[in-house]
Amino acid sequence: MLKKSSVWLVVLIAVVAVAFIATGCAKKQVVKEEAAAKPAVEVKKEEAPAPAPAPAPPPPKEEAKAEAPAPAPAPAPAPPPPKVEAAPVAGKVAPPDLRGLRIQFAFDDYNLSTRSKENLEKIAGWLSKDNAAKIQIEGHTCDIGTPEYNLALGERRANSAKKYLEGLGVNAARISTISYGEERPMVPNSDEANRSKNRRDEFLQSK
Repeated sequence: MLKKSSVWLVVLIAVVAVAFIATGCAKKQVVKEEAAAKPAVEVKKEEAPAPAPAPAPPPPKEEAKAEAPAPAPAPAPAPPPPKVEAAPVAGKVAPPDLRGLRIQFAFDDYNLSTRSKENLEKIAGWLSKDNAAKIQIEGHTCDIGTPEYNLALGERRANSAKKYLEGLGVNAARISTISYGEERPMVPNSDEANRSKNRRDEFLQSK
């Protein structure tokens, strides 16, 4: 009985030993296979074809050439310089109608009426434009009164006009006066209407 037990023990140990050996060999084989398999995979990986290069990007489109800027408009022509009026040349300004600017007086009077002043202002305007012009004022009367009285009255009438022109800025040296009294009537002293026309001052351009 003891012998049989010993035999079974030996058999059991042998089986275990064989199993242990077989297990160890199997593990070694698996490790070897794994080791052998790895380089194969690596080789396969190395042998795998390289990926195709990415397609080159399309060439950039040429930007449309910028249109040339429109030419700047030509500058507007400069306005012509303003015309400068020439200053009046001394002695070249035409005088007004001095005969038509005569002034009238009331009987035995030498005061200036409103219309007489207006006529004198026109004469002063002409003299202010022509610095070389001179004027003579003639005093006249009707035939009523003595010749001596009428000469004095004519002088007062001429001086009234002269003083008014001086007040308008005309130099006294450019104005001369003379009295003819009743000696030079414009119309015959036949009636009062004509006599009123003879009570006057006449204006003449003098040298």
